[in-house]
Amino acid sequence: MEYSLLQLNDYSAPFVCFALTNTEIGCFFVVELTYRNILIMLRIKFLSIAFLSLLMTLTSCSTATQEEEVAIYEKVSISTIEEEVLDLVNEYRVSQGLEVVIFGDVAYDFAASHNEYMIEQGVISHDNFISRSTDLTVKADADFVSENVGKDFTTARGVVNAWINSATHKKVMEGDFTYTAISVKEDANGVLYFTELFYK
Repeated sequence: MEYSLLQLNDYSAPFVCFALTNTEIGCFFVVELTYRNILIMLRIKFLSIAFLSLLMTLTSCSTATQEEEVAIYEKVSISTIEEEVLDLVNEYRVSQGLEVVIFGDVAYDFAASHNEYMIEQGVISHDNFISRSTDLTVKADADFVSENVGKDFTTARGVVNAWINSATHKKVMEGDFTYTAISVKEDANGVLYFTELFYK
């Protein structure tokens, strides 16, 4: 750290100032500005800076730990079948020369919420897609959003194959997307509902 000593040539100066940072200036009053006083002031300041550095390091470690804890709790835990759908979609995309899509936690709640809505209605639909995509666009800072839905499939491969064999669903799977989130929910009768959101 560099110190800028002011009024160093004026030995009768009542105080000396030195810059700590661009925004912080520390001033100490001295009766007589001598070489010994300057060394004492610098030693005191050095010890203070060392103590503050140690404190900042400890605080920084604590903050990082808190941030890691928040990230852990915010991270979505997806089920095995959801993970299988994601893997199969990416497997298909790679087979078509496309980039894999990354699971985006931010979209998962939107997909899960839509599954709950479809379960309540008892049918699959794209109801409220405009609202869902607008909210996701804002929350994820996305440029565009698309979705595939499904129902009555008992395996990940079954629903992904159905999407591949449907021109409109296939087009969504092959879209220029970076992120995805898949939610699979089971109704009271054991029927599975699927919503996969794609976005970039």
